[in-house]
Amino acid sequence: MISKQLRLKWVLTPLMLLGMSIVSFAQNIQVKGKVVDADSKIALEAATVTIKGQGQSTNSDVNGIFSLKNLKPNTTVVVTYIGYAAKTVTINASNENLVIQLTKLDENLNEVVVTALGIKKEKRKLGYSTQDVKGADLVKAREVNPINNLVGKVAGLTVGLNQEMLRLPNLVLRGGRVTLIVVDGVPINSDTWNISPDDIESYNVLKGPVASALYGYRGQNGAIIINTKKGTKDKRGFSVEVNSSTTVQNGFIALPRTQDEYGPGDHGTYAFVDGLGGGTNDADYDVWGPKFEGQLIPQYDSPVDPITGKRAGTPWV
Repeated sequence: MISKQLRLKWVLTPLMLLGMSIVSFAQNIQVKGKVVDADSKIALEAATVTIKGQGQSTNSDVNGIFSLKNLKPNTTVVVTYIGYAAKTVTINASNENLVIQLTKLDENLNEVVVTALGIKKEKRKLGYSTQDVKGADLVKAREVNPINNLVGKVAGLTVGLNQEMLRLPNLVLRGGRVTLIVVDGVPINSDTWNISPDDIESYNVLKGPVASALYGYRGQNGAIIINTKKGTKDKRGFSVEVNSSTTVQNGFIALPRTQDEYGPGDHGTYAFVDGLGGGTNDADYDVWGPKFEGQLIPQYDSPVDPITGKRAGTPWV
């Protein structure tokens, strides 16, 4: 016979477990909110809402709406959006009408770049992609040709270094070859070797066909805008900077070595018939024919037999 205490235990245990699950479920917080611009109150789509410390995140929809479920009390949520300051919110209770206002980061969007004809504009007001490189960052480990300094500095730009002196490197921007280089608003046709890296204040790379609208067909694949330094008044009076670079390349003053032991032909054989391949290697002038040893070989000036039409051999000298 089951005792009274045992029956009471069987009844209370399920009730206790059910009560614990109800209390645990009641502690979870449900949040549905909206992310908007602090000034215009316009909804911000694709804002990132991250639960701090857990790494879990969600994004706001086209109306700026987001939802979070099963949060614990005092959960910290971080809301971020490109061009806006991040905002941290602590969730203490369920909320269906949470509005999170983000403030613009104006100080990071006022960068000024030089565009066509030397005109300066705020970068955020441009309708095309650009990238600015300061000249001072490229003179520590300098290249003789200033364009070579852009290697690895501009996204999408490939600089193929030309090993020949006084030749412009091959520039490929987003798959198209760049042939337009502008210095202080003036397109140039030179190889840029006459531009000193110390005289350059900044490089600005215009990406895409917008450069064509600014400078014509030569800018259809983009352009590299070079702005040189300008004189400024300084309390210290004047300063002098001295830099020197020396490049030596073999081949410009060196005479090629020649040989006079072997004549025309190939693989040590040669016999002239018509000079078009009718003979033995008589169309091949790689100069690796027979060695000059006075042997008799039909040549272009050898006498022709009037009956047979064949050339007689003459000394190979």
